[in-house]
Amino acid sequence: MKNHSIHLLLLASPERIARIRSSLAAFEAVESIHAVSEKSDWLEAMQNNHWDLILSVLRLKDFNCLDLRDYLDKHELDVPVLLLAENGVEDELLACIESGFEYCVLEQEQQFERLPALLNARLAQMKKFRQQQAIRDNLLESRERYQDIFDNTNDLIQCLASDGSFLYTNRAWQEVMGYTEQEVASLNFLDVLHPDSQICCQDRFKRLKQGECLSAISFKFVSKSGETIYLEGDCGSIIRDGEAVSTRGIFRNVTEKVKAEEALKASEARYQILYENAPDIYTTISPEGVVLSINNTGAHLLGYETCELIGQSMLKIVHADDQNRVLAYIIKQFDNFSQDNGIEYRKIRKDGSVLWVHQRINQEPQASEPRLLVVCRDITDRRDLEEQLVYQAAHDSLTNLINRREFEKRLHGVLSSSKKGKHVLCYMDLDQFKVINDTCGHIAGDELLRQVASLLIQQVRSRDTLARLGGDEFAVLMEHCPLEQAEHFANRIREAIEGFRFQWGERRFNIGVSIGVVPIMDDISLKDILSYADSACYTAKEQGRNRVHVRRTDDLAASRRVGEMRWASRITEALECNQFYLYAQSIRSCSNKTGGERIEILLRMKDRDGIIRPGAFMPAAERYNLSPQLDRWVLENLLNWFELHPGYLQRLDVCSVNLSALSLCDESFAQFAFDLLKTSSLPQEKLCFEITETAAISNLSRAIEFIEMLKGVGCHFALDDFGSGLSSFAYLKNLPVDMVKIDGTFIRNISNNNIERAMVKSICDIVSLMGKQTTAEYVEDEASLKILHTLGVDFVQGNHLGQPKPLDYFAQGQVIPFGKTKI
Repeated sequence: MKNHSIHLLLLASPERIARIRSSLAAFEAVESIHAVSEKSDWLEAMQNNHWDLILSVLRLKDFNCLDLRDYLDKHELDVPVLLLAENGVEDELLACIESGFEYCVLEQEQQFERLPALLNARLAQMKKFRQQQAIRDNLLESRERYQDIFDNTNDLIQCLASDGSFLYTNRAWQEVMGYTEQEVASLNFLDVLHPDSQICCQDRFKRLKQGECLSAISFKFVSKSGETIYLEGDCGSIIRDGEAVSTRGIFRNVTEKVKAEEALKASEARYQILYENAPDIYTTISPEGVVLSINNTGAHLLGYETCELIGQSMLKIVHADDQNRVLAYIIKQFDNFSQDNGIEYRKIRKDGSVLWVHQRINQEPQASEPRLLVVCRDITDRRDLEEQLVYQAAHDSLTNLINRREFEKRLHGVLSSSKKGKHVLCYMDLDQFKVINDTCGHIAGDELLRQVASLLIQQVRSRDTLARLGGDEFAVLMEHCPLEQAEHFANRIREAIEGFRFQWGERRFNIGVSIGVVPIMDDISLKDILSYADSACYTAKEQGRNRVHVRRTDDLAASRRVGEMRWASRITEALECNQFYLYAQSIRSCSNKTGGERIEILLRMKDRDGIIRPGAFMPAAERYNLSPQLDRWVLENLLNWFELHPGYLQRLDVCSVNLSALSLCDESFAQFAFDLLKTSSLPQEKLCFEITETAAISNLSRAIEFIEMLKGVGCHFALDDFGSGLSSFAYLKNLPVDMVKIDGTFIRNISNNNIERAMVKSICDIVSLMGKQTTAEYVEDEASLKILHTLGVDFVQGNHLGQPKPLDYFAQGQVIPFGKTKI
């Protein structure tokens, strides 16, 4: 394959050929593009030319890519192929991949823009594959050569067991001695030993069994025909666990001695060349940890000459923090060698810089003394990238503080720790931030947040966890800190921010901060402690802003218990008095393929204070086992509503209903839903139950049983809040759901966070491969909407697309048909 130019064969329809030629017009590596649209032209092109790469659509009128695969296999042609596929041909594309094709480009604008880069990558990978294949062929050829040497050398090779019986001999031995391989198996070395050599050779055999090696010995054998064979050579022992289990000897007719020595020297030279020029660090070490040898490449990679390291301790080039672990590993391998995946650690170069390596160890074969061959591969770039990704996933990109996800993770660790102590959570919200952001713009707002973050870092203790939760909200986790001391620190933070002046151009601003301080009690959930801290912060704002409000332990515990009991009573009363109402929110399609409307049913409570969202009463409903009653009320009233609105039912594509964890594990609820749907006029395929990831995995077997029971009558299922768990993809493989609703924490800040964007892209790709669809919730702005569209999300939902409305509103025809709305 040429490096400077590419001859490309293009198999596509005429209208696509022009588009592809345009995409590759600036791709200088392509010397020629030969385009065909019919099978006869393609066959002629394959017979008359050699192509560096083939770019093909899945199907033409008298041809498909499977025909291409068969042709290449039949003629043993090794030409890389890149497929072009439209959206919606997943089954056909999967068949192509199963037949052996590895690369595909979707026919989208951004994919066409990347086509030159993809062609380069595919050609480079093919070149690398061919180089690797050549190496494998060379290795196989080398092995065959060495086997040929063993079988055809003029040297006589033998191996004796400890009792003197022959374990094996080579062909030269058998030809010189006149025995067949089967006859040798029944011989003892005394049977072929010349009488003149009986005494000396028996003494030598004893010494060999003690582990001694004998060099340049001479003796005589007697062949099968009675001929005396004069031999000269070396003998040695094969040691296992400190004991000689066999002896081996290599003997020569005296006349062939010189030739044999030359062959041995050539073999050693080849090995030395490979050893010295290997791309990794090769060292041989003794049981004492002394470097016995190191290859040139390895020494130079560490900044040394080989003579500077040979005879030195291996720890000389190991990072001080890793020395104990590396030494323990080496000692363990000397004591009881076993093949494993090796270890990763840091080496130190001569100039003091760090080199991350992955180390594998083997026993050095045929060594007279125990020694290990240590192979270290440079993984510094990989480790640097891993550390960068870990940092970005845990930190806010604007302020470099811990982000919300990492903060909640650390807070959860404190809540679940068995080591109890006095801990405090401070929740901070900047005052007047919106004024600066609106009057001076987002750039000024971002700079203010950066300067405030730097100011906060100077005020907190080194052991405290400071985070930006989002917007102008910050939090501090103060571990092992009495409440009174935490209140003092919070006031110090408030005073520091109060005294801060933000300069933007010629304008100068004063800001303040409202701080809520709450003690972290035993047996409190992450959700509750964050809610209390947020409430305390809100109270500080209500009391006049720029102040600290402390909620005491007794206030928190009492308010939580009393609040939950009051909500339980209000839920029961609302069920009895029919004070619950059905609301719905539109779900929009990201394509024009869905013609009907999609909605998610939401529950609201109405009392004298107005409409109450479920976030206020659902925790109490779940705590007091009232959520199954609410789920029954929702399902029963929803089906009754559809009976009264058949016109809307005809326009409806899918209606989603949330189920609580308690209902999911309640066998009676499953039977209730099953019986209710059987008697309803609602087509079951228009109903989709949404279950949360946490609820599903808490009782996986029961969840699967529930899902399969209702899917049996045609219902669909969606997995809500996907990605919030630690093993989301692992459980997704086992849950027979049709839809995945991506957790809102990935969506809210997706327009400003590349990590969130990459995670959503990964979820969409994997879910699509599983044959399921995706919905993105909490779409709050146009920028997020456009990004989600490019990432391949199937459906979107959020206040930017439509606020939740009473269900009757949708029957009035106010909702825009989803298939006619282009996202």
